[in-house]
Amino acid sequence: MSAEFQFLPVDESLYSAVVGLLGAGSAGANPGWLPHNVSAAAPDGLLLDSGWKYQAGHNLAWARPEFDDHHWPTITPTHSVYQLPQLANTGWLRLHFRVAPALRQQALALRVYQYAASEIYFNGQLVRRYGKLNGPPAQVQPYWPNGEPIELTLSEQPEQVLAVHYAQWPNFRRFSDFFVPVFFQAHLDGLRQVVDFNQREATYKTSDMLLFGLFLLLSTLHLAFFIYNPAQRANLYFTLYTLAVATSFCCTGFLDEVQRSDVRLGLDILSYVALQTGGVLAVHALYCLFSVRRTAVYYGLWLVNGLSLALLTYGHGLSWYPTVAFMVLVSAEQLRLTVGAMQQTRRAVGIIAVGFAIALVLLVLFGFLARFHQPVLQMELLSVPVHTLLTFPAFLSPVLAISLFLARQFALDSRLLKIKLNQVRLLSEQTLTQQREKQVLLAQQNEMLEQQVQQRTAALQRTLLHLQTTQDQLVQSEKMASLGELTAGIAHEIQNPLNFVNNFADVAVELLLELKEGPVQALPAPDKEYAHELAGELAQTLEKIQTHGHRADAIVRGMLEHSRAGTGQRELTNLNALCDEYLHLAYHGLRAKDPTFSATLTTDFEHNMGVIELVPQDIGRVLLNLFNNAFYAVQMRKQQETKEYRPEVRVKTRRTANTVEVVVRDNGTGIPASVVEKIYQPFFTTKPAGEGTGLGLSLSYDIITKIHRGTLRVDTKEGQYTKFTVSLPVGQSSEVPAEHSIR
Repeated sequence: MSAEFQFLPVDESLYSAVVGLLGAGSAGANPGWLPHNVSAAAPDGLLLDSGWKYQAGHNLAWARPEFDDHHWPTITPTHSVYQLPQLANTGWLRLHFRVAPALRQQALALRVYQYAASEIYFNGQLVRRYGKLNGPPAQVQPYWPNGEPIELTLSEQPEQVLAVHYAQWPNFRRFSDFFVPVFFQAHLDGLRQVVDFNQREATYKTSDMLLFGLFLLLSTLHLAFFIYNPAQRANLYFTLYTLAVATSFCCTGFLDEVQRSDVRLGLDILSYVALQTGGVLAVHALYCLFSVRRTAVYYGLWLVNGLSLALLTYGHGLSWYPTVAFMVLVSAEQLRLTVGAMQQTRRAVGIIAVGFAIALVLLVLFGFLARFHQPVLQMELLSVPVHTLLTFPAFLSPVLAISLFLARQFALDSRLLKIKLNQVRLLSEQTLTQQREKQVLLAQQNEMLEQQVQQRTAALQRTLLHLQTTQDQLVQSEKMASLGELTAGIAHEIQNPLNFVNNFADVAVELLLELKEGPVQALPAPDKEYAHELAGELAQTLEKIQTHGHRADAIVRGMLEHSRAGTGQRELTNLNALCDEYLHLAYHGLRAKDPTFSATLTTDFEHNMGVIELVPQDIGRVLLNLFNNAFYAVQMRKQQETKEYRPEVRVKTRRTANTVEVVVRDNGTGIPASVVEKIYQPFFTTKPAGEGTGLGLSLSYDIITKIHRGTLRVDTKEGQYTKFTVSLPVGQSSEVPAEHSIR
């Protein structure tokens, strides 16, 4: 913005102690021109803005101090190019001035500002060359000296001559006198003024760079806000706004570092473009921040922005008023949006209003001082110029207020988000607890269901077992019934002729006795002896017929008995009592046939046997067969052994989880190993003819394995013992087949 140049002291009243004009008589030999008379050092130096002579051309002789230039026209080179139409593309400027004797002992410096290329001559000596003068106007390279101090060596003559050979860059005429305010400006300073100027320049530059850094930092901050919260697009436009303002201050801060005047002019224009565009972006950000729909006012600001920049760049005599007017419109729109937001009770909008109020007050104060009390702006408070104290917070307060507002919004949103997160966490914990309780309840229900399923399955299995057992029993009963009918029929058919055979055999024996006692006695002796011999043989034959007839009769009775097996019904039975009953029945039955027989009966019954579901008639028949066989074995061994032998039959019952067992053990003759495999075959017996039918064990095996689905095992050792084990399933089925073991 070239602020330091804009506010250079140009009013001659500021130099009241410095400048005076000599009368015509003091001009000496060259009447008609009026040289400066530098008699005292002004606080801010001396602006050489009058007394200049001008002549177009390239004559280097015009640099010599003795050259007579009184016929040259006068010119004020501190005017803008637009105000100096008489300037040729190349020419000379000459100035005569005198230095008071009191100042001749002090160091004097010349500072130059120009929008041209030039060669500076002092008293005929070239002291500086700025830019490129030679060549066509389009190839002239203008140079910005930026007030570089040029030490002047005064001559002994009272008059000093400053000659400037210049060349214009014609494009400067296209731009306004705001950006090209002077053609050539020379400033005569003492050492103190140079130091003060440099310090002031450094202060301005530091202020600009601080503003540049702060706005760049704020731009980064708002960009971070936008990245973390893209939904708040106001941060994006505040980022662009602060970035544009930062660009403006960057251009201003580095403006004096650019020596080429054309490039410097471009940066100067860019700084204003960025500043004004940033203002519109700030308005856009407020639209987004307050959720206000953009209207024609917003788009009108863009149009006014373009017009004001065009006027500022190309309009003459308007100074910076286009920018001031535009910024007033922008401030008004910002103020309108802020007031509207406050009316809508938007929280913390007052922060933005305070920021705008501070900026407005400072800018109004700055404008007032610039217009009516400009020296006050150059004063320092705490070593900081008033100019900086006013502009620095004026630019910074609105954006800081907006940043504080957004930061507060962000903090409030974060706090609200934290509260909601805590609520979500509590709800999640409650939900998790409920899920855990549901899982525990579900597990308990599953476990209960599994137990119920197992119980139902066990009940179904028991029912199925019962049904299978009943079915097998029915099938076996049907088979046995069929076999019984068949056996009964056969036995009945055999029994009748067998009875005739036995009866007639008995009758034949009786008749034979009557024959031997009657008619045979009447026969002669030889015939009588022969008849007795025949009667004896006939009697033996009849005896054999009776014996085998009785055996056949026993077989038929066994067949009839076998045919009646398996017809009983299952019922709960005390197995211990059943064993004890049939044990004593078998023992006393044998003693009835043979009173000399005796044996030791040893019982070992399970106390917790309880009652068992079985067919008591069938199991009783099995036990009776086993007990009869045991008693027969010990009886046979007693007949074979000495007196030390003591017959003994042991009966033991046991109950496990799934079975009940009845063990019948005797210390009789045992069973030979060669016939163990045949003992369950029907009609197989090791007893003598007439003492056994061979159907007892066969019938017992069928009753145990087929009707009651149990097992019947035999363990024997010939000459020592035999042990039969009856195993019956209780509850679940046991499909263990019958097996044999021999020791």
